[in-house]
Amino acid sequence: MTPSKPFPIRPFLLALYGAGFLALAPSLLAQKPDVRAKVIAPSGLAAGSKETLAVEMTIGPEWHVNSHTPSETFLIPTELSLAASAGTLSPVRYPKDVEKRFAFSDKPLRVYAGTVRFETDLVVPPGASGKVTVSGSLSYQACNDRQCYAPAKIPLDASLAISAK
Repeated sequence: MTPSKPFPIRPFLLALYGAGFLALAPSLLAQKPDVRAKVIAPSGLAAGSKETLAVEMTIGPEWHVNSHTPSETFLIPTELSLAASAGTLSPVRYPKDVEKRFAFSDKPLRVYAGTVRFETDLVVPPGASGKVTVSGSLSYQACNDRQCYAPAKIPLDASLAISAK
């Protein structure tokens, strides 16, 4: 009788583990929140003018982000940070939040859901010409009724032409 070769258990387990992960991967990826943001600005700026800039945040269905002023101190606020290469920006005007009750909380929480708009005013200096670059980020933590993702940031950039007044 010839001795049989041992079954290669380690490669078998690695293959099985990998197959299991691949089977779960689509459902894990499908759970990732869809959160987007874009800068909405006038097509042109006039030197010496004050123009409203907006950042529009779209939060996918079944997801929410905490308000800029969350209900609890341990919750991570949504914050918009912008800087302009010329001129000055006013403080950000945050949208009105909504109070919602979730399975993980005994009381309603202040959140943003759907599409929300953040606004600021850009004062363009008199005599300015060329372009103004506005850049920054929108930081948030997306959650659904069962889980929260790690805090994230969306980079924001816009280049705006300045016309003579």
